Formats: sequence, structure tokens, C-alpha cells
Amino acid sequence: MHLSPSDPPSRVLHLTQPVDGGVARVVTDLVRAQLADGLRVSVACPDGPLAPALRALG
Repeated sequence: MHLSPSDPPSRVLHLTQPVDGGVARVVTDLVRAQLADGLRVSVACPDGPLAPALRALG
């Protein structure tokens, strides 16, 4: 993806269920990498172990 410096950051929305095991690991890894790339990331998921881990990432 080629964005100019004046373009607003792209947004990503992940919707996930279940929120544990391998799914949680993949979503956490994706979110971490996307945040590092400067994307605006949101995750919609039920309460569980994934939510606090994602909140800790910002």
C-alpha cells in the first residue's frame, strides 16, 4: 500500500470469536504488527482473555 504522508492512517477492524487459544494469538500478533505499521486498529470481541491483552497494546 502506498500512502502519501498527508493521507490519514488506514483503519482495520477485526471481529473475532472465540477469544482464546490460537485465534487470540493470531489476532494479537496481527494487531501488534498493524499498530507498528501506523494503522488505526480496532477489535470487536466478547469479554475474555483477549480483551485485556489487546488493551495493553493500546
